[in-house]
Amino acid sequence: MNMHAVTPRVPRWKSVIGVTAALVLSLAACGSEPSGNTASGAAKTFKIGHMIFDTSVPFYSNLIKKERETAQQLGAQVDIRSGNGDLATEISVVQQFVAQKFDLILISPSDPKGIIPAVLQANNANIPVMAVNTQAATDAGGKIITYVGVDDYTFGKGQGELLVKAVGESGNVGYITGKLGTSAQIQRKAGLMDVLKQHPGIKVVAEQAADWDNAKALAITQDYLSKYPKGQLSAIVSQGPEGVSGATNVQKSGRTDVKFIVGDFPADVRKAISDGTVYGSVNQDPAPQGENAIKYAVEWLKGNQSAVPQPNAYLDLPIITKDNVSQYKAAWGE
Repeated sequence: MNMHAVTPRVPRWKSVIGVTAALVLSLAACGSEPSGNTASGAAKTFKIGHMIFDTSVPFYSNLIKKERETAQQLGAQVDIRSGNGDLATEISVVQQFVAQKFDLILISPSDPKGIIPAVLQANNANIPVMAVNTQAATDAGGKIITYVGVDDYTFGKGQGELLVKAVGESGNVGYITGKLGTSAQIQRKAGLMDVLKQHPGIKVVAEQAADWDNAKALAITQDYLSKYPKGQLSAIVSQGPEGVSGATNVQKSGRTDVKFIVGDFPADVRKAISDGTVYGSVNQDPAPQGENAIKYAVEWLKGNQSAVPQPNAYLDLPIITKDNVSQYKAAWGE
């Protein structure tokens, strides 16, 4: 009896099928990989980093929320980090994104020129960069794909037009700005001042920065009112919504001679306009800025660059007064 094992013979037709299947799999593996897909054919999860100069600013709450929701819907990852209101920290955050090889970086800088060295580092690493809500100074070098947000010059003009309607052709005005050096602060002031050139009887007699902070805005308002007794100040214009706290305080003190113009449209501003405490505001909604930023980032990374508006992706800026406040929901805070 033969005790040696006998190797079974494989039928010829089975050998052909096996070779053919292997060849098909080999060709599939060597085929060109579609943009946005991994080698296995599964959709790639894009990593998007967002540096916001100070995430504690209330305005950014809905922007951040909408970015995270949109990223989840589109199958992307978004990592949002705060610059803590410090340029050196903002630069460091962007450098971290570069070192960690994020697919795309969103920036909301406090200093449009100061952030450029970090932008250049991303450019050199072939990582695309978009600006959101606050701009970067592209004339200082560095490539920014687009800016997603509002035209802050138009925002400032809107505040100027509200001011003229509120006080007429003459009056002294106290001005409360946001954080000095930010694109929003610079451009909103430029827009306001260009409107006032056409109305020389309206004069800005005091100006201080509140850094988008409610407590600082309230203190500045109180300072203005102590310097300018009743009848000497016609209005106070605040670049952001922070001015509403001062307006409410003034209303309680009986200084109804001062009109208040603010910026943005959170719930407390909406109520103040409805109550007549604030004359009007320019409505900047943070949620669509966050949504569009992620959508455009994903489109760009997929190779659909024509779907991304360039050089700016501006949003509307409705003017809100008591006449139309009921037509608009608060942009945040409800």
